[in-house]
Amino acid sequence: MRDLTLEVQRGVATISINRPTSRNALALQTMAELDQALDAVQGGRARVLAIRGVGTKAFCAGGDLKELERIRSAVDAAAMALRMRTTLDRLPQLSIPVIAGLNGDALGGGAELAVACDFRIAASHARIGFAQVTLGIMPAWGGTERLAELVGRGRALHLLLGGHVISAADALRVGLVEEVVPGEEFDTRLAELARSIAAAPPATIAGIKHSVDALRPHRHPELTAAAVEAFASTWAHPAHWKALEAMEKRRQAKK
Repeated sequence: MRDLTLEVQRGVATISINRPTSRNALALQTMAELDQALDAVQGGRARVLAIRGVGTKAFCAGGDLKELERIRSAVDAAAMALRMRTTLDRLPQLSIPVIAGLNGDALGGGAELAVACDFRIAASHARIGFAQVTLGIMPAWGGTERLAELVGRGRALHLLLGGHVISAADALRVGLVEEVVPGEEFDTRLAELARSIAAAPPATIAGIKHSVDALRPHRHPELTAAAVEAFASTWAHPAHWKALEAMEKRRQAKK
C-alpha cells in the first residue's frame, strides 16, 4: 500500500496513515487502501486494531481537498461519500475493538474516522473538530450520527454548526475521547493499551463488544441514503466552491 502501513505484532494490528506531508489527509487511494487493510485485519488473527497517523502533528486532517475538489457533480460526490461511509461502517462491525490513536489533529473527515472507531485516546496537543460547515458542506461519512450518539444532540449541533475545533482536554470533558495523555507518552500508552486488550481471550473481547453494541446500535442503514444525498447537494452547491476559493486566498495571504 502506498498511503497506509499495516503491522501486526502479538495480536495488535496497527494501521498508520502515512501521508505526513499532507497532514495525513485521505486521498481516494488512501480510502481504498483503508478498505483493503480492513480486509486483511478481518481475515487475520489480530485481537485489537489501532488506527493512527504517522508523526505527531496530525492523526488525519480530513479528505485531501487538493484531490477531492476535482469532484464537481453531486452524483460523483455521493458515490465518494457512500464508499467511505461504507468503509467506516465496517469498523464497529469488526469482532475486535478498534482504537483511534489521535497522535495529532483529527479534523473534518479525520474526526469522522475517529468517531467511527470504538473509542479514542488522544495526545494532549491533539485537537478535534468537525469544521466542514466552514466550507459550506456537511460531514460526508456518517460523522453527524456518530457524533450525536457519543456526545448528545445539543453538543453535536454546537460542534457541527459552529465548526468548532476543540482541544483534547475539552474533547475528554464532553465525552468525545476517552483518555488524554502527554504527547511524549502517547506512543507508549497506545501500545500498552492495545497489548492489554490483546491479552484477553478472543471470545471475551468479541462478547464484550457485541454486548455493548446491542445496547447502542452502531449503524443506522436507513439514514444512509438521505445523509449521502444531503452531503452531495452541499458539495455541488456554489457556496462550497466559494468557501474553498476564500480558504485558498487566506492560505496564499499567509505565505
